Amino acid sequence: MSAVTYRRATREDAAALAAFAAGSFVETFAHLYPRQDLEAYLAKSYGESIPREEIEDSSIATWLAESGQALVGYAQTGPMDLKTAHAPNDRELYRLYVASSVKGAGVAHALMREAIAWCRGQGADALWLSVWENNERAQRFYRGYGFEHMGEHKFMVGGVADRDLIWRLDLKGRHP
Repeated sequence: MSAVTYRRATREDAAALAAFAAGSFVETFAHLYPRQDLEAYLAKSYGESIPREEIEDSSIATWLAESGQALVGYAQTGPMDLKTAHAPNDRELYRLYVASSVKGAGVAHALMREAIAWCRGQGADALWLSVWENNERAQRFYRGYGFEHMGEHKFMVGGVADRDLIWRLDLKGRHP
């Protein structure tokens, strides 16, 4: 594997980002859902126009991790979308996906540091996220940064409701 480089996504990255995001979701979660529910979710969440619009939205930041010409991870943060009580300037980590080929190589940590720094630069008091209740690896990763469990919500994939945990990181007190 060549060295991993990190950069902000541009409009030209939309197609590759859509494909990577959908592929990562399928690789990790496809076994959990009926085909029609999975296809509905992928179409709603990862069509090429969606990352393009997100990249062009100045309130959202998307970072890419690349090894050579291959996308091996990305992180995306922006205004709160979770329906939970929060401060007006809080931000949410929408996605942090890393290819299985680089898991354990520090890519997720580099992307998380970018996300946290950007949120602090935006004046956020906290960074929020939701994580699937059975994704223990991700939960260990987030705990290592000081995220704390604050509640839960239903994450819909087609007609299937998953239980996701809502976690919060205090950006004013801890400096990961």
